[in-house]
Amino acid sequence: MWAPHKGAQEAFLSRKEFEILYGGAAGGGKSDCLVAAATRHVDKPTYHALIIRRTFPQLQEIIDRCFRLYPLIGGSFRATDKRWSFPSGAVIDLGHMQHENDKYNYQGKEFHFIGFDELTQFTLTQYTYLFSRLRTTDPLIPPQVLSTTNPGGIGHIWVKERFQPERREFETYNDPKTGLSRVFIPGKIEDNPTLFENDPLYMARLEALPEIEMKRLRHGIWDAFEGQVFTELSQLLHGCEPFDIPPEWQRYCVFDWGYASPFSVGWYAVDYDGVVYRYREWYGCKYEVQGNNEGADQGLRMQAWEVAEGIKKIEREAGETIKRRIADPSIWHPRPETRRKEAQGLTIEEDFSRNGIYFTKADNDRLHGKLQVHRRLQMTTVVDHETGEITGEEPQLQVFNTCKGFWRTMPQLVESEKNHDDVDTTQEDHIYDELRYLCMARPITPKKVEQMPQGTFRAEREKLIRAKRYAKRHGTSVDSAYRKIR
Repeated sequence: MWAPHKGAQEAFLSRKEFEILYGGAAGGGKSDCLVAAATRHVDKPTYHALIIRRTFPQLQEIIDRCFRLYPLIGGSFRATDKRWSFPSGAVIDLGHMQHENDKYNYQGKEFHFIGFDELTQFTLTQYTYLFSRLRTTDPLIPPQVLSTTNPGGIGHIWVKERFQPERREFETYNDPKTGLSRVFIPGKIEDNPTLFENDPLYMARLEALPEIEMKRLRHGIWDAFEGQVFTELSQLLHGCEPFDIPPEWQRYCVFDWGYASPFSVGWYAVDYDGVVYRYREWYGCKYEVQGNNEGADQGLRMQAWEVAEGIKKIEREAGETIKRRIADPSIWHPRPETRRKEAQGLTIEEDFSRNGIYFTKADNDRLHGKLQVHRRLQMTTVVDHETGEITGEEPQLQVFNTCKGFWRTMPQLVESEKNHDDVDTTQEDHIYDELRYLCMARPITPKKVEQMPQGTFRAEREKLIRAKRYAKRHGTSVDSAYRKIR
């Protein structure tokens, strides 16, 4: 008979909070704990539980785990309904929710217990919608939502924001809006000594993974996860405290449109060396603007003329000279039949023009745009022009630490499963799109190699130095080496 190990496994099964997440490193026995947790009240005839995975193929793993435990306590499985029945009359359903609207397949059903396996594979709206399916008439069966997960996946951002795994280990948090409690239980491979007994080389295989995957699966680090797009992005390197932008620096205002989804306005300045500074943002997202904890990736539903008025507010562009405004090309697309509640004119761009905001079309090449963002994030060497000495490294993009939307969403972007050269467009990628437009407007091109005219003193001196190095390396005379090199 399966039994939990002392430590995190016991804590996961014994906590009484409404939401409990057991997450972190691989190999901690999290899924087995979830399967066992669902049986807590199978002795009660009215008990109804649900264990859910994102897709049906993933659900097969849960079905296999259930077969190791449930028959031992009298459970029988009906494959057509994916339902386990127990002698008391209690039932445990197994389900999946591949598409967003699949959550409505559970409308009208009632559960005492819902278990999400690999929670970061789900969207926040799928997760919270099933809360409405939790209810009980038996005070001895309190409704609960228990989940397990590794870092990474499409839901990485909202899960991290909701449970705060770096700050709230084992600490109960009561949501001030709903009054519901939640807790995060950190999972580590050491929580499952049975794995070491059966597979002593498992740890070595985790240690041999690429660095990011090793951090995520071995140590359960939430800042490094599989599929992360901009692994080079670091607030320690690319973040900076606000300062007064010199008036001589060129300034840009870049815009990505959104109505039901967030819009993003970013202000950038370029210094004399071509380094770009994102010094201000207006992210039209409920999470940032209204402090709504469940408002991630939800727009403010502002009409275009309202956004234009907001851009012009004196506290945003007071006394600034904007060299160029760049915008999402979609705002030039005429679609009046779908925009009667959104704007006054035929196009979004017309609404902005009527309010004195004029944009040029952004280059929307997704592949090259992503490459330009990577180039901006790369560290470049700083060379003393007089001595040739390398004095340090610096990125070509710096972002003020006050740009909260940028620092919340950019590090969490994941690759598209269909095209690994692109970002998954189903996530909160609006600030990324806006940054991509700017990077395409100010592309980084390979530096030109200075060609010295042949026959000059400097050219001949450089050639002689290279010839001496060649001769020493290959054991030939300097004269012979001089004739061979260019």
